[in-house]
Amino acid sequence: MSVEVRNVSKKFGQFTALDGVSLKIESGELVALLGPSGSGKTTLLRIIAGLEFPDPGDAQVLFYGEDVTTIPASQRKAGFAFQHYALFRHLNVFENIAFGLRVRPRATRPGEAEIRERVEKLLKLIQLEPLAKRFPSQLSGGQRQRISLARALAVEPKVLLLDEPFGALDAKVRKELRRWLRKLHDEIHITTLFVTHDQEEALEVADRVAILRVGRVEQIGTPEEIYDNPASPFVYDFLGNVNLFSGRVRDGTVVIGGTEFAVPETAGESDSDAIAFVRPHDIRVTREPGGPAMLAARVIRSNAAGPLANLELVRLDTGEQFTVQLSKEQFQQLQPKAGEPVFVELRNVKVFSDDYSI
Repeated sequence: MSVEVRNVSKKFGQFTALDGVSLKIESGELVALLGPSGSGKTTLLRIIAGLEFPDPGDAQVLFYGEDVTTIPASQRKAGFAFQHYALFRHLNVFENIAFGLRVRPRATRPGEAEIRERVEKLLKLIQLEPLAKRFPSQLSGGQRQRISLARALAVEPKVLLLDEPFGALDAKVRKELRRWLRKLHDEIHITTLFVTHDQEEALEVADRVAILRVGRVEQIGTPEEIYDNPASPFVYDFLGNVNLFSGRVRDGTVVIGGTEFAVPETAGESDSDAIAFVRPHDIRVTREPGGPAMLAARVIRSNAAGPLANLELVRLDTGEQFTVQLSKEQFQQLQPKAGEPVFVELRNVKVFSDDYSI
């Protein structure tokens, strides 16, 4: 069941939530909608669900090629799971999952035996069979979210829509549940749209990621594509920590503080101001100059807690600070001391013209 939106716009008063958004989710694909607060993620999800409708015009919402733009949510056969589980406190786990089936009109309501079979199958799928008779108050947050997802799947939806489903959980449980969600999706292959503002979550779980900004799709691609080849400064900055260096582009290089660094994609471009983007893990630190492509810096502080070590450095020529990320082994070999001079080499440098904005 593929899902497609075409030229969808939505205003709330003077605020433009969506501005001509077009997006297609292939059948069986898990796509993450990623972006900062106010970028339009949840509004787009609600329009796909039928809980909101696009502004008048040529907007379309298609389920497997069928135009459902004006069809209400109750007729779209979409399953929902949200950040707040919305489980019924007076119903046990089994009855919470069965609820959507029991409230169907008599003509389409499954028989009791079929309901039981379907719920038991889902309990097994979410690995909570022993908890069927417990009530929500007796469950952990992670277990409640699994129940919420099972309830959404019980009605056999054509598409599964998830709005920040793990947002209310602590970091460790979030990691466990997103691995579980990926595994679940690989088993059932239901077309899924997943809203999150957590970059790590989107990159780990999704087949493709659509990054939204001020109501528009900034870029869509596989996690590897958008991380390794960001289409704009906003995407580059949003997908993790990044250092910015002012420089000037010359044929195949960017000159930063009098030092040239290779930027092959700029080959043939004229001499112009530019901003060089470098991720902290793409900076090599040494005590020896080792060649012309080095910037002189001084260590301000270091933090080696966890599997990676972070260094705060300051450039000696401009006084600008930047961050370097080292492996534990690299940190132990270097053993940097606050205040000591070092040299840095910038690798995998990405350049955008000086009219960038973040």
